[in-house]
Amino acid sequence: MKSYRLSVLAAAAFAVACGAASNPDVAATAGDQQLSVTRLAEILGTSQAPLEKDVARSIAELWVNYHLVGLSGAKADSLSDKKTMDEALWSNIDNIRVKKFYDNVSKGWADQVPGPDEQRYMNGEAMAARHILVKVEANATPEQKAAAMKKAEGIRAEATPANFAKLAAKSDEPGAGERGGDLGLFGKGMMVPEFEKCVMAIKPGEISPVCTTSFGYHVIYRSPYADVAEKFAPIAKQRNVQIAESTYLAKVESSNAVELASGVAVKAKAIARNPLGYAKDNDKLATYKSGSLTASEFADWVSAYPPNAQIRPQLLSAPDTLVEKFVRQIVRNELVLYQADSAKAVLDTAELNNLYLNFKQAVTQTWTALNVEPSKLADSAKAGGDKAKIAASRVDAFFDKLIKNETQFVDVPYPVARALQRKFSFSINDVGLDKVVEKAKSVRATADSLKAGKGAPAEAPAAAPSPDTTKK
Repeated sequence: MKSYRLSVLAAAAFAVACGAASNPDVAATAGDQQLSVTRLAEILGTSQAPLEKDVARSIAELWVNYHLVGLSGAKADSLSDKKTMDEALWSNIDNIRVKKFYDNVSKGWADQVPGPDEQRYMNGEAMAARHILVKVEANATPEQKAAAMKKAEGIRAEATPANFAKLAAKSDEPGAGERGGDLGLFGKGMMVPEFEKCVMAIKPGEISPVCTTSFGYHVIYRSPYADVAEKFAPIAKQRNVQIAESTYLAKVESSNAVELASGVAVKAKAIARNPLGYAKDNDKLATYKSGSLTASEFADWVSAYPPNAQIRPQLLSAPDTLVEKFVRQIVRNELVLYQADSAKAVLDTAELNNLYLNFKQAVTQTWTALNVEPSKLADSAKAGGDKAKIAASRVDAFFDKLIKNETQFVDVPYPVARALQRKFSFSINDVGLDKVVEKAKSVRATADSLKAGKGAPAEAPAAAPSPDTTKK
């Protein structure tokens, strides 16, 4: 089944495909343009970025996307035929389809009550507390810690439910006195574990013994349910939906006999490191009754996350158990979308037309940002010259300014990038990227040496600049 993303996760964003490049001195190609290993090594080596292959790859991917934008401008190809737009807008289209499906299947979820609100509050679905902090600095001496503990114990001896809010004026936490030490409602995991454990160790209406955390010593009063009932009610309703959804998804998974492949975490991490390299890999990461999740499909999902979500680095650093959980979540998404297909959840004409309009505007805006609008390229070509070469020159000029922080970054929206990648040829050379990193180390070392005043070259006579043959 085709891979999708659920709207409850995040909007899809930047991703690029990858092809083979036979020349080891070329890092990437886009149309007939080449990004040389030397050029990319200079960019990486003179930057402050880590000298890592993944960083080199990200720069190469950005260069590719920009040049594909220029190529489409030179060809006056707005990518606006229906087939191209439907493929490019898969995430937007299926987000809407999933929402429609969920709107139907989730009816009544908010009203499914797993128990009385008061009992759920007692069990800690959400907690509320007031506290008084006696702060202890990280470098405090034993004597200072003892003095702070003595002060906290004195406050504890004095504290009662009736006077606790007034006593909060003694807290070292800024603003605690004004709000009576009130922390409001908070969920599990929102406070440091030691503090949460102390809250749950007492009943609502009780005051804790002195509790120790990395911040210092706390005296905690767990708020009675009556004090927070009105605030807890909407939270409980929201939790009803979360519980019902979790139950629904677990049932979907169990009924489809989902099984993860052996060593799936290792494979998933390899894909996260370089999703482009797995674009055609049909190895199965998971199987289920109605199909399977392949490496290439998983790569699509990983690439679809917006860069600020940091999914790829998080997967690389996560323990295997969490990586497996992520893979399983993607399988669940596939299964839900399979049900949406069965339910015939589709977009109406107005919804589709709105997506198409936004896509066309995104193409035009990207052309404008990179100065490769078809009309301007055509005007420039009238005086002689090839539109594709003019576009490539303008893209390179923009890219040079970008890496020098002389212009603002231009984002190529995911749907636009996806359409470009499927229409025009390009490649990212994995072997070339290895050479980039090695060359970048020498560039960085030379730059560091010059900054330190070592090995500075003698001043040479001024001469006419020669063409930069490495900049393609």
